[in-house]
Amino acid sequence: MSQTANEPMRHRADTAITSVRFLLAPAAVLLFLGLGLNSIWDANEAFYVETPRQMVLSGDYVNPVFNGEPRMNKPVLSYWVVAGLYHLFDVSVTVQRVGIALGALGILLAAYLCGRAVRSSLAGWLAVLFVATAPQFVMFSRRIFIDIWVTMFMTLAVGAFLLAETQPARRRPALALMYVAIGLGVLTKGPIALVFPLAAIGAWLVVERRLSDVTRLWLIPGALIVLAINLPWWGAVYAQHGLEPVKAFWIGENLGRYTEAMQPGERDIFFYLPVVIADLFPWSLLVIAGLVTGARALWSRVRPLSAGSRDDAGRQDIRRFLILWIGLLVGVFSFSQSKQDLYIFPILPALAALAADAALDSLRRGGRQVRMLIAATIPLVLAIAVGLWVLFGGSAKLHQIAGANALAVSLLAGSLVVAVLVWQQRARAAVLALAGTMVVANYIFVLVALPGVEAFKPVVPMVKTIQARTRDGRPPPVVAHYRMSLPSFVYYLGRPVEEYFDMPSFVQRARAADELYVVIGPGDYAEFEGIAADPALPVCIIQRQTLFEAKLKLVLDGSPWPEVLLVGTGAACEG
Repeated sequence: MSQTANEPMRHRADTAITSVRFLLAPAAVLLFLGLGLNSIWDANEAFYVETPRQMVLSGDYVNPVFNGEPRMNKPVLSYWVVAGLYHLFDVSVTVQRVGIALGALGILLAAYLCGRAVRSSLAGWLAVLFVATAPQFVMFSRRIFIDIWVTMFMTLAVGAFLLAETQPARRRPALALMYVAIGLGVLTKGPIALVFPLAAIGAWLVVERRLSDVTRLWLIPGALIVLAINLPWWGAVYAQHGLEPVKAFWIGENLGRYTEAMQPGERDIFFYLPVVIADLFPWSLLVIAGLVTGARALWSRVRPLSAGSRDDAGRQDIRRFLILWIGLLVGVFSFSQSKQDLYIFPILPALAALAADAALDSLRRGGRQVRMLIAATIPLVLAIAVGLWVLFGGSAKLHQIAGANALAVSLLAGSLVVAVLVWQQRARAAVLALAGTMVVANYIFVLVALPGVEAFKPVVPMVKTIQARTRDGRPPPVVAHYRMSLPSFVYYLGRPVEEYFDMPSFVQRARAADELYVVIGPGDYAEFEGIAADPALPVCIIQRQTLFEAKLKLVLDGSPWPEVLLVGTGAACEG
């Protein structure tokens, strides 16, 4: 095809990239907006706000501490990053979340690298758009530091490897970047950041019948890079504490997480299947199409496609790598005893790249598949809009959340626009309109709905109550949790909180303390009140708060969110 004949195609690609970037700008900016509108999300976020604060206060950057106790169950890099931000901008929840947002940008970069490797720059930008407009990504990018950062490093390692494979001129710097990302990932969360990328690369080389290429992976320099990043801190830990904390993490924490269940209730082997599909909603159906394309590419190594059916617009080998990466993470964690949504979050850029690849392949052929998939998505978006209106909007009896009505209206209006464009057979415009709808909805979600949840979070109001009742000239009261885990109490209170899990020891502590405040559930309080009945030990309910739990089952059952009590004993009950 002549250069002149290629001009219209290039012009359309440039126009599409411009349109995608136009939507990406507000989507990326949103990651940094309203970061201080919500208090800490219990439980995990508290560790990455408070532990770095203790580092800054103590000057000890080797030994992470939370609630007065060593916290060696995770490596140190997350704490160092936040502590560095604290030194630059002062200590606050907002500053810690700036770090999360930076990690989210790294994930978007990985999505671009994956999409570009599998097809084109347009596929890269479209993959970024799919990730940036997914509400799940937006929510996680505001509350869970360590999982966002280990996802960033793992997916950047994958993206750098694909860059090395698709652009041989950049192979050495790309491989260096891959090993730096792996090393930093290991210092963030441990060996998973090393094992999974290397296992995926090894499996891919076997599938591609290129196992001899392992010698081109720069293994010895790469190992030295990973060791240089990790040995200084682990060496300092060993020098101070011996081998025990090293063994506890590398063997106990990692193997224990895999073999021992952490959450109540059983999550079966199929737990991750809906997670894979839902994480990139509203692009879920395109994700399924992308997974089919990747699986077909993998199958082609078993039974090669005929020349007429082979699609040369994208790289089959890269599709195979992405589907292997997805299958490896989902498969391994499906057999673990402990299953959390975020364990497989590093598949997100690969899912987005395959979805973008499938979408562009359809558009190249006329867009019929894209129109059908977007048309099938519209009822799902409408159902969510109606659900928000009924369950959380003005007509909800128990669970009203500010912004729910506006969120529902934005989804409804956007769906109608998308439907019209699909009816007009304007597939590209329909994709962009759906992305625009999600950008608007995510703004309402982040800036209105999430702050509305603060009315159902108990920690800040309870801490303010304790601080207001603390008398000058007297020792600070004991603050405790009984069979309750609200770690953000430690940050907002500014000192350790005692934790109790059996009633006799808690009653003994209450009798010994002149003034004690405990956060406790209503059922446990009834037991405590009966056991502690004693004129010498006054017991009183000081404050009642709802405890927000993001469990749809509670809402559908018509059950109110649970209540948590702030109970006082001794001098805490005096006026």
